[in-house]
Amino acid sequence: MTIGLSESQPMTAAEARKLSGNTWLSRREAAKYLGIGEQTLANNKASGPKLYKAFGQVRHKLADLDLWMEQRLAS
Repeated sequence: MTIGLSESQPMTAAEARKLSGNTWLSRREAAKYLGIGEQTLANNKASGPKLYKAFGQVRHKLADLDLWMEQRLAS
């Protein structure tokens, strides 16, 4: 799913509200949503948000990203 994200600007609140918890995001979209670099997300596979692989591509569920961020903020 591509939602027209620019690589240089973070996702706006309006863009994030358009997404639902069942939305699958690419690594690039997930990194943008979290406000971190794509490579940082890739380097943190073990301690990062849950990821899924389908047809050789990494995907993240929006709900998993939110849960991971909440857990990090609570620490």
